[in-house]
Amino acid sequence: MTFSRRDFLGLMALSGAFSVVPTRIVWGNEDLSKNIFDKKLKAKPYQFPQRKTLDLYPAKWIWYPCERVLPNSFFHFRRSFTISGDIKSAKGWILGDSRYVLYVNGQRIQFGPSPADPRFSEADPLDIGEFLKTGENVVGATVLYYGFGDGAWPAGKAGFIFNLKIENANGDQDIIVSDQNWQVQVAKSWPLGKYKRWYLRSLQEVFDNRKYPEGWHSSGFEVDDSWAQAVELTGESAKTAMSTSMSDYLYDSGGNQNTQLRKRVVPMIKDRKAGSPELREVHILTWKKPVEEYFDLKTKDAFFWKEAIASGNSNQGFWTFESPEFANEGLVLSFEWKEQMIGWPYFSIDCSEGTIVELMVQQSHRIVADGGPALINNNFNSWTRFICKEGLNFLTTFDYESVKWIQLHIHQSKGDVTVSKVGFLRRMNDFPHQAEVSSSDPIYNILLQACINTVYNNSHETIVDCVGRERQQYSGDIGHMLHALHMGFGESLLPARFVDTYSQGLTLGGFFMDSWPAYDRLNRIAQRQLDLSPWGILLDHSIGFCFDCWHHFLYSGKLQDLEEAFPRLMVFYEFLKKSIQEDGLLPVENLGVAAVWMDTDSYKNIRDKQCAYNLYAASMMKKALSPLARQFGLEDKAKEMDELAHQLAGKVKTIFWDTTQDILIINLPWHQEDGEKRTCERSLSHYVLGDFMLPSEAPALLKELTEKPERLGRCYPANAIWPYWALAKLGNTAYMLEDFHHRWYQMLSVQENNTIQESWHAVPDSQNQLSHAGIAPFFAAYMCLAGIEVIEPGAKVVHIRPQLGNLEKLKLSYHTVLGPIHFNAEGKKGKRSLKLDFPDGIQVVLIVAENENTPKNSREVNSPIKKCKAFDLSSLKSWEIRLKHS
Repeated sequence: MTFSRRDFLGLMALSGAFSVVPTRIVWGNEDLSKNIFDKKLKAKPYQFPQRKTLDLYPAKWIWYPCERVLPNSFFHFRRSFTISGDIKSAKGWILGDSRYVLYVNGQRIQFGPSPADPRFSEADPLDIGEFLKTGENVVGATVLYYGFGDGAWPAGKAGFIFNLKIENANGDQDIIVSDQNWQVQVAKSWPLGKYKRWYLRSLQEVFDNRKYPEGWHSSGFEVDDSWAQAVELTGESAKTAMSTSMSDYLYDSGGNQNTQLRKRVVPMIKDRKAGSPELREVHILTWKKPVEEYFDLKTKDAFFWKEAIASGNSNQGFWTFESPEFANEGLVLSFEWKEQMIGWPYFSIDCSEGTIVELMVQQSHRIVADGGPALINNNFNSWTRFICKEGLNFLTTFDYESVKWIQLHIHQSKGDVTVSKVGFLRRMNDFPHQAEVSSSDPIYNILLQACINTVYNNSHETIVDCVGRERQQYSGDIGHMLHALHMGFGESLLPARFVDTYSQGLTLGGFFMDSWPAYDRLNRIAQRQLDLSPWGILLDHSIGFCFDCWHHFLYSGKLQDLEEAFPRLMVFYEFLKKSIQEDGLLPVENLGVAAVWMDTDSYKNIRDKQCAYNLYAASMMKKALSPLARQFGLEDKAKEMDELAHQLAGKVKTIFWDTTQDILIINLPWHQEDGEKRTCERSLSHYVLGDFMLPSEAPALLKELTEKPERLGRCYPANAIWPYWALAKLGNTAYMLEDFHHRWYQMLSVQENNTIQESWHAVPDSQNQLSHAGIAPFFAAYMCLAGIEVIEPGAKVVHIRPQLGNLEKLKLSYHTVLGPIHFNAEGKKGKRSLKLDFPDGIQVVLIVAENENTPKNSREVNSPIKKCKAFDLSSLKSWEIRLKHS
């Protein structure tokens, strides 16, 4: 290759603002990747891929005529128009910064947009022909501007843009765009400038239904002088709100002109009614302090529980109660759903004007009768206040929540109160396939279903670790969900968006924000400068992201999906090289704004992480970044990465290998000071999975991972897949099945919420997250027990090494881009049958014990695993094999 190292690195800017301009890309079956890096290209400001640009001209960015916008403020945008004939279609795009709800002729249509880097905002598609009619029509949007940083909103400016093309049956076309012809109102149902809910949640919602302009998004509504003509902001319709003339008084964000408006790349998330909950308890509170003061400040000893009462007069979902006797009393209703979900809780209440309802959400709760708290205001201030009008009020939260329980605290009412239609609008991704996986073990099946529900809870427009706390997109341990999405659900668009959006968080220092797009790590940079937080930008998540990019390409075969991410990976690689110390290792202490995390549970001291961290980096270079570099035609760079990987692993072994025990001791250099020797699952796993292990070392490593001595630092749930992968490679899956019973099944979340919790131990009525990303039992079924592994990008070659342990049945569908592989194993070891069905175009290699008979119509090939045989099954699309030893 004639492209020099100097020229190549000249294209790798110190931030995501610079990158490589592809001259050609991979498209369809045509491999053009070798031409992505052209020697003629020189360092230049990052050129956005033109295919991603969305120009909504002649639409304008518009807003309310004002000079500043307070945080957590709402605005109603309204446009009426007349359609004279029949409608064939009505399609277009919409974007409201920060969040919007769209209405057409009074009907709620959709909530958006996707969380995004403010430089790369994505507009949502519109397809509203079925909601339009002949005559007058009204399109309305309620837009919330966060202002304050939110878990999924790092920064931005207020703005609204809309472009709708209507095609009539007679062939005529009309276009409705955002411009000065729109009307806009300050939505005073919500107070302007309301404080934040919590550090990572912006909106603390207070909604006064008395001030809501009923019918404003329907025809026939007459506007008053509270409505103003929208102003057109200076700014291009192909750029984001950050590039407009709108002022950001709160953070003084500049008018960055290097932005690009893009199309939403994942489908709109479906909203599904989730049924009615069970009313579990009703009781009375007596307040010693003002209610508003308590919810603002969480004043201690502000109330006492008076009594638990029956559920009032109930009739098929209607509950009628007498108002509490005294003005300082409140009525509390506690409702529970069957499983934890993400979405919008709603209810109706028929009451007197001025009645106040605080709706609180919680993931786990014990009712007062069982010793629990009287109020569930114990989960990051997760409450919404509604102030009611006279008569019937239908109320729902503006933003979505993580819910298993809700409480309604009703006070300031007069006369009877009737609560009805308590429900939930669940937010769920419409994946291409439903996960199909089951076993002969009923406990394992319960775990699998909990994992599947967790995938739905954590898969929105971004892949998040939880919704109840921050709703942020992480790599590292959270990035493992890419495996589940690809193989279990056949989902590739969400992972493709993940590699793009996460890569946009590259810092000037050359590493990635470990959660992006999000407010969290932006603020941590400032905190770290003043030593105000132990949480820095986590470098090990940047390493995990390199794995994520490789795995997405491996499953999808789409190198094009990495055209933005890969150059940024190379910047990070250069950062790693520069970070190596004189001892030949990457440091884990005194890193400035960055930090090394690795795991919540495994380490007593930060320095104990150095062994695992360096092996993690070495394994990534060897198993992910090097093969990616080869795909992009950078053979010399790939060889350099391979060499550096072995240098790091060699240094680790020199410093941390205990020759008396044949094992890695993570505190070996300072074990006398600590008074003990310690190991950890992460270091042992990366040593095995990075192929740094010698065959003679396997017994000691396997013993450490399966016997679990007290010295072994064990992973928290989201990282537990690492030792499982290592055990599968070492040929022992029986341990993980035991672990499913003894640790996973005992989780509170599995028992009550049909989800997987964040930590091994969780308690009700706390801030514990009960729907997190640690779904190791799910992809262990595919990758460890069924042993299905994609070897070549696009699933051209797949290895299958079944290791079912004591399972008598395992049935699953593994989705590839070429079609599903159906795996069905039945019977005890020694009398086991295995049936495989797979699509054309896949070379399937079956790996079994060395004493198995040769399957009919197969061809024996070299086995990649010692003491195993390998057979090419590709001559047929369906196989049924009898296994006696595997």
